[in-house]
This record gives sequence, structure tokens and C-alpha cells, in this order.
Amino acid sequence: MTLRSFLLALVTCASAPLALAASSSPERPAIVVGSPDFRPLPVAVPGFSGEGDVQDLATEVTATVRFDLTLSTVFDVLDPKGYLADPGEGLSPSTIAYRRWSDVGADGLVKAALRSEGGELFGELHIYEVRAGREVFTRTLHGPAGSPRALAHRMSDEIFRYYTREPGVFSTRIAAIRKTNDLYQLITFDVDGHNPELLLSEKDILLLPSWRPDGKELLLTSYRSGRPEVWAYRLSDHTFRSLGHRGNSMGGAYSPDGKRIAYCLTEGADTHIWVMNADGTNARRLTRDPTIDVSPAWSPDGTHIAFTSDRAGTPQLYVMGADGSGVRRLTFQGNYNQTPDWSPRGDIIAFTARDERKVFDLFFASADRGVISRITQDQGRTNEEPSFAPNGRLIVFRTDRSGYGQLVVSDVNGNHQMVILGSEDADLVSPAWGPFR
Repeated sequence: MTLRSFLLALVTCASAPLALAASSSPERPAIVVGSPDFRPLPVAVPGFSGEGDVQDLATEVTATVRFDLTLSTVFDVLDPKGYLADPGEGLSPSTIAYRRWSDVGADGLVKAALRSEGGELFGELHIYEVRAGREVFTRTLHGPAGSPRALAHRMSDEIFRYYTREPGVFSTRIAAIRKTNDLYQLITFDVDGHNPELLLSEKDILLLPSWRPDGKELLLTSYRSGRPEVWAYRLSDHTFRSLGHRGNSMGGAYSPDGKRIAYCLTEGADTHIWVMNADGTNARRLTRDPTIDVSPAWSPDGTHIAFTSDRAGTPQLYVMGADGSGVRRLTFQGNYNQTPDWSPRGDIIAFTARDERKVFDLFFASADRGVISRITQDQGRTNEEPSFAPNGRLIVFRTDRSGYGQLVVSDVNGNHQMVILGSEDADLVSPAWGPFR
């Protein structure tokens, strides 16, 4: 949670998996994202074919896959307007005009054919290596006919995995709080901003959604009782329950194994980090300095917790053992650092910082030594609340660069940023990227 949001709040007081069958040729060397010689792979994604009435769905699936691959920053999706190959070219390797695809700069070629059968949508996915002149991957996926975007995201996951040997995140969901017409709404949506689902809508304040590692529940800070408390929302039956602790509690975060919850609790003038069992029992206080300690974020192995504290006079990032031992200061630059989020890869911690111009931007700190790098700059007055994708390759965050609250997905260098969701009619805050499904 942000220190600003905490103080302001006190003053204000899933879809079924797609089945698949697969076969593939020997795989190419994996793309190593982040290596010194990394360059986005040029790929061509011509329009997928569809039988009969499925063609409209095939068009939507094609557009979704192109967007996903672009969003990943691993691929340079070539403009279809420049394609030279016959649009009617088939899927059989012997029918592929590899020279035509090479002439437009493609290294990879992605094709698919869709069909509908028995209320399900089937997608036959093919990947070709253009320079080698061969098909290297084929897989058939299927799911409900009414969910073409889900099929597309799964295709994108398969393409990403083939080239990188890492799981794709396109079938995951992002949660956020939408504030509109005096209502606080908990919503989830696809990583491209589509397919929004309204889970909860209340006049009472809702803050800081956080996923359980299995994706079945979300923690929220709710003012239903007239004061901030940590509540749990269960997606399967839409139940919303308080975890039942005394005082003003906020900013709950599940441990990576889902067995514990770290949160902050106000006692008098101070706020401390506490931890409890996932059912709300056995609450234990971790920090004890007379200060404001907020925004607990677990390390991916569950052995440490990063948090924000003003114990040195200004908000800074600290790291401690999961039992409260060995507290060490992580950031020494700047005078307002907050909202840490630990990368699933364990190497870096993203956070929000206010610079000398009173502008809030995103930064990374190396988890071991606190070496700082900047992600956003000169893109609005506020870029804040970063949340990592479960593979650690992307982040989602809130921005006001268009004059209102929007959500942006970015690579970890900040070189490729795409607005995925936002409207002048509502403010979006506190994005939380969900786990693999």
C-alpha cells in the first residue's frame, strides 16, 4: 500500500482451462530475454483462417495474438500490410513460400486455423522457422466457442513458451479498484485490458487487492465496518468476509505458499507490520520501532518481507526476515520511496518514488544491494503501484499520463509501455497481477 493512500484513508475514514494436443519438431535455441544481445524476434502473424461463421472469430483471435506478442516485448510483430505471401497460402509446410516471408524480414511465422464443433472452438496452431524453411511446432487447443479471446491468449502462451522456454502470462488476470460515481469496484480483466468482470461494488472504501497464490481469493482493505480491515473475497462463490482483527488493519499480502498473510496494523500513532495465518488466526507483530511501517511484500521464496518505513525520517524501503529479524534499509536515494513489489524472479524490487520535482515515478532496486534503476520519466505526474507479472518479465502500474487514472503494462526496463485500460469516466488504482492459472 502507499503511505499516501494509508494516511488519506485514515483521514477519509475463472474460466475452465483449454484442452490441447501437441506435437513439435526439435526446438530452436531459446531466446534469452534480458541478455546483452537480446533483440525482439521478427515474426509474421497472417490472418488466421476459419470455417464458415468462424471467420469473424478467427479475425478476433488473430488480432488478440498479435497484441499479446507485441505486449510481451519479446517479439517484433511485422505489419500485415507489408506481407508478400499469398493470403490463401495453406498450413502444410510444403505450401509455405518461405522466401516471401524472408523478404519481409520475418524469422518466425505463426499461422492457425479455427473451427467450431459441438459448442467448442478449436484452434490448430503452427509455427515455422522461416530461414530454416520448416515447420517446428504444431498444437491444437480448444475451449468454449463463446471465449475466442481465451483461446487466443492460450495460443500466445504457447508461442511465448516455444521461443523462450518460459511460461507466458497471457491467460492470467489482473485485478484493480475502479472508482466511479461514488462507488468502489473490484474488477478483474485480461492482461490486454479486455474481458472485464465486476466482482464487487460498494459505497464503502475498497483498497489494495492482492491475490492468493492459487488465484482463488483476493485480499482487500474494506471499510464495511466503518474502519479499515483486511477482508478476503472468494471468486468461486463471491463471498466477502473479514479476517477479524482488532484495530485499523490494511494492505494484506499472502505468502508465496498461501499459508500466511502479512499486513499492517495501526496502534496509536504507529503502524506496524504483522503476520497471521491465512484463516486470520495466530497474529504476530513483526516490527516494533515507533514509526509507520506499511506495504509488506513477500520475497518469492517466502523467507523475507520488503516494506516501507519512515523510521529514518522519510519513507524508505526496508527488508527483513519473515519472522521480523535482520531488518536492513534497502534505499538511500530520494526522500519518498514506497509500494515495494518483489519480482517473482527474486532479483529486483519495483517501487514508487517521488523525485525532486514532486513527481511520482517507478524504479527498481536490486534486492541484495539496493542498486537503483529508473523505469518511468516524463510520462505524467504520477506513475505508481507496480505489480509484477507471475513470470517477472512485465509489470502493470497506474499512471495519470492522459490526465486520468489508466493502467500500463511495461517491460522491466521501461522501454516498451502500453496503456491497456482507462477511461475518463473512472479512476483505476492498485493493479494486482494475478498468478498463473
